[in-house]
Amino acid sequence: MTKKWSHAQWTFEPVGPMGGATGNAFANVLQAAGIKPEDELAREAIQNSCDAARQGERRVRVVFRIVTLEGQRKEQFLEALSLRTGIGPRVGSVSLAPDNCLAQPERPLHLLFVEDYRTVGLNGSPNDRRSHFHRLLLSVGDSTKAFAPGGSGGSYGYGKSALSLNSRLRTIVAYTAFDSDDTGATARLMGCAYLEAHEFKGQHWTGRGWFGVRQQGPQLVVDPLRDDAAHALAERLGFRGRRRGAHGTSILIVDSHVHDPQRLLRGIEEWWWPRLLDQELEVVVEHGGAEFFPQPKQRADLLPFIECYSLALGRAQAAGPHQKSDSFQRLRGLALGAYGFQVLPDHLLQDFPEEKLGRIALIRSPKMVVEYAEMGKAAPPTVGVFVAAPEIDDILKLSEPPNHDRWDPESRRLEVAKPDEETARLVVRQLRQRLKDHMRRFQAQASPPIPREKRRLRLLERELGALFRPQLWGDAPEGLTDLVDTRFREAPAFRACCDASIQTFSTVAPRLRFDAEEDSTETTGRLRVHVFDGLGPSA
Repeated sequence: MTKKWSHAQWTFEPVGPMGGATGNAFANVLQAAGIKPEDELAREAIQNSCDAARQGERRVRVVFRIVTLEGQRKEQFLEALSLRTGIGPRVGSVSLAPDNCLAQPERPLHLLFVEDYRTVGLNGSPNDRRSHFHRLLLSVGDSTKAFAPGGSGGSYGYGKSALSLNSRLRTIVAYTAFDSDDTGATARLMGCAYLEAHEFKGQHWTGRGWFGVRQQGPQLVVDPLRDDAAHALAERLGFRGRRRGAHGTSILIVDSHVHDPQRLLRGIEEWWWPRLLDQELEVVVEHGGAEFFPQPKQRADLLPFIECYSLALGRAQAAGPHQKSDSFQRLRGLALGAYGFQVLPDHLLQDFPEEKLGRIALIRSPKMVVEYAEMGKAAPPTVGVFVAAPEIDDILKLSEPPNHDRWDPESRRLEVAKPDEETARLVVRQLRQRLKDHMRRFQAQASPPIPREKRRLRLLERELGALFRPQLWGDAPEGLTDLVDTRFREAPAFRACCDASIQTFSTVAPRLRFDAEEDSTETTGRLRVHVFDGLGPSA
């Protein structure tokens, strides 16, 4: 019996006389973004799925499935996707991870499936640049999504960058099912390789390659497998079948770098906790027969942001002067949004990362954290959340770079923003400045939360505090005050030693005062220890 996909093969694109985009152009978009690959994968893959939600569907489901193949199962997969014959000969001509599955045949093959449900799938003719299929797999930098209604992510095509970056072979396979489109198809499958430009067999190639059926003719056109042929090969490759109305898209990352479910879960929690908490997103990571679910409320470094989110949305009221929520005044008739701030209580500081202090989680309609933006100072220890108003969502969308990691008032895309470029740039610039001003004013005025326990060893506090007090030689200049605050990370305590002596210990964190004009200072530490005996203290 002839296999339904037997005519599929890998076809690579030669460099034409006018050049063109290389395969590396797709990966280079995100390589310098400064975000860990698994975090970028969580951000982009889930955003693509949320943007493809069925009309009226509030909750999208995304499954990350980690599979490891060895021995015969690995060989069967490589044969089904023609990797040894299609990509294998080019491995020596391109720069790939040295431990890829073709260069090291004895190594296990890690696959990562990203499957979404309650979505529409990639319908439309693959050769039509306006179709979802073409935009996801074949185009790069298509900004039409930025003008689409409904709070979409930003740009078509960049999701492939995050997906391919997580492949040691820079290769993915897309399998999708949908309502019958204008071509009559209901399912498609295509493999895509995004390698660097290279020379092979005396010819120059862009690095872009496709696994499908090549059309006859002078132009290079590769069609995806469709319908029964797509379903049959998908099941052969390990995809979950979509034959009976299971509309949506599944992406297979071949030879994936990601095979630790916990690292992937942390990336999902880090950026998608707002949508998870609002029950507009369901995510599960499957590995080794077990299911793992994101739990952002169990993260000590996210819980304060979650509390600020409730403050910003009006779901909770400030519990004291250590918390605040408010909305910004309109700017040129446009609502900007609302924020929530809080000073962290001492019992949360021990497990809270210092690099997140003074930061505000920026959120707009997709409910992904765009950035933990540095707006305040590290002391007093403060965090915040800003939720943008729907009225400026399109402006903020255009201000984001391809990897959606900040709101940039200098973005070139704001030239086409509505109502006009000047207003759009002013909105982004003023928004960032107001957030910075309001957070620093809050830090200057806020009172710390009441500690759970008020036990204090004042003498030890005073002596340890002197550790980081600036040393003044001679007369102190008029108006000079201490620039450094010292906070306890661990309360002073004592313990008995085996030689009948006693040790006193504590953990302190020195920081610049919140009202210090300097960003840094040099200090000289000096420790004085008082010893108490029956006659009184002595140093």
